Amino acid sequence: MSPQAPTPQEWLAADPDPATRAELESLIDAGDQEGIDDRFGDRLRFGTAGIRGPMGAGPNRMNRVVVRQFALALADWVPEGEAVVIGFDARQNSDVFAYDIAGVLALAGRTPMLLPPFSPTPVVSLTTIALYAGAGVMVTASHNPVGDNGLKLYMPDGAQIIPPHDRAIEAAMAAQSLPPRDLRFNESAFEWPEAPEFVDHYLATILSNVSIQGPFHPVAYTPLQGVGLPLLSRALEHIDNGRPYVVEDEAEPDPLFRNVVSPNPEHHDTLGKVIRRAEQIDTPLALATDPDADRLAAAVWAYGNEWRILTGDEIGALLCDWMLRTTPGGTERVVANSIVSGRLVGRIAEARGATHVETLTGFKWIARAADTLGPRVDGLEWKLVFGYEEALGFACNDAVRDKDGISAAVQFTALCRALAMEDGRTPIQRLGELMDEFGRHRTDRITVELDGRSGSEIMAALRQALPDRLGEAPVAEVTDFQDGAGGMHPADVLRFDLADGSRVSLRPSGTEPLIKGYLEVVGAVQIPDPLITLSEAVRELLGSQGRDL
Repeated sequence: MSPQAPTPQEWLAADPDPATRAELESLIDAGDQEGIDDRFGDRLRFGTAGIRGPMGAGPNRMNRVVVRQFALALADWVPEGEAVVIGFDARQNSDVFAYDIAGVLALAGRTPMLLPPFSPTPVVSLTTIALYAGAGVMVTASHNPVGDNGLKLYMPDGAQIIPPHDRAIEAAMAAQSLPPRDLRFNESAFEWPEAPEFVDHYLATILSNVSIQGPFHPVAYTPLQGVGLPLLSRALEHIDNGRPYVVEDEAEPDPLFRNVVSPNPEHHDTLGKVIRRAEQIDTPLALATDPDADRLAAAVWAYGNEWRILTGDEIGALLCDWMLRTTPGGTERVVANSIVSGRLVGRIAEARGATHVETLTGFKWIARAADTLGPRVDGLEWKLVFGYEEALGFACNDAVRDKDGISAAVQFTALCRALAMEDGRTPIQRLGELMDEFGRHRTDRITVELDGRSGSEIMAALRQALPDRLGEAPVAEVTDFQDGAGGMHPADVLRFDLADGSRVSLRPSGTEPLIKGYLEVVGAVQIPDPLITLSEAVRELLGSQGRDL
């Protein structure tokens, strides 16, 4: 049997985890061929920045054998003797996976640098740069469901891995022989940096560009039983804003997330408790970070005596405006967003004299936006001032080369303080002012479930018969990012710009039979609502019923 296709019995012999061995033995004893094929018919593949999926036995699940194969492949990629920074969050097996990676790397002659337990993802990115490491690894499944885990991989520049390196490591994983179950790790080979050194460096970095204006502004906050609370508390205290008023039963890390509706702050129900906490302390601001603290969600008290959960595009517009107001400079300031995000941020950037860059989806591209611009004739260096994607990912400096929910939370709090100083204004009022200046931009996202066909098949069919209109509006321009539009890496994304100024972008899910649609309309709200009309037209185009996530 080749290394690429181990038998269940070979896997059992290599698996050091009693739980996943028992799972596989149960399937074998029960003759559950469907369950075995589900675990052995394929293997986990690299997605946005690494591998991620349900935990369980076999090459198509996250487990200690897969993690060890990943570490062996990584050891081949990182030059001998170089350090690899390793962090892990509070999910099930995150610590076990981290120690397996460290052990394999140490045996292979690399230098594992384990961060203290429960390190937020952005700390790993920054520490990789600070230590001049050959790579960084974060063990996390981010905001995925409870039973998932994963590995996020950073290159020496502190940004997520990009092609062709990701495919090379994925191929090296598939070619690995199964590692022996009884690997003898020399724990003395692990270097454990002093926590204050790297945490203090991270805090100093994210606080270095925070503009403090206005009075104390109380903040209600939930880390969603993840790892964000200690660092966000310290950061808010540094700007004299005190510790946040936390949702008590969501404050401590819990790998099972027993007290949260979902680990994903994009689900509005997830913010219910933090909004109630804000009401208890009479504050108009409620914030949440996802379990590894790289995303930020925000709800604010709005007109009509009600709470408004802001979209990623709305938070992006507010933070972009704030960062450009508080960061001196001219066109060397770079603002970046993904191709499926709204256009308001680009218009703000251009009006404020900054340079706007559009990238593919994912912070592996957003973090490198300034790197793609080439040298300037005036000798100044490009500087990423702000980057975002609509899925609640924000970067408010160019030092942490990934999305960072903690620094975004601090900047958003500072923004609210400054607005409160200006005649008690609110983020909703500021958003309205931006809409008055640049036009009313409204965005939405739909997820369309497909009947039997994969997302890639649907996208291929669309390319063969492109629509000439969506709803009431003719299609004015089609951009196919599979062709490497704008000099970008090819991506399976179609964009439709409509004659009425609306925009629709479509891309398939990489793991499920789904297509995601990103919709934007510009202009006053009408009856019927053009955003709803456009959503219905996209669902009709794809020939299936959609569900909003």
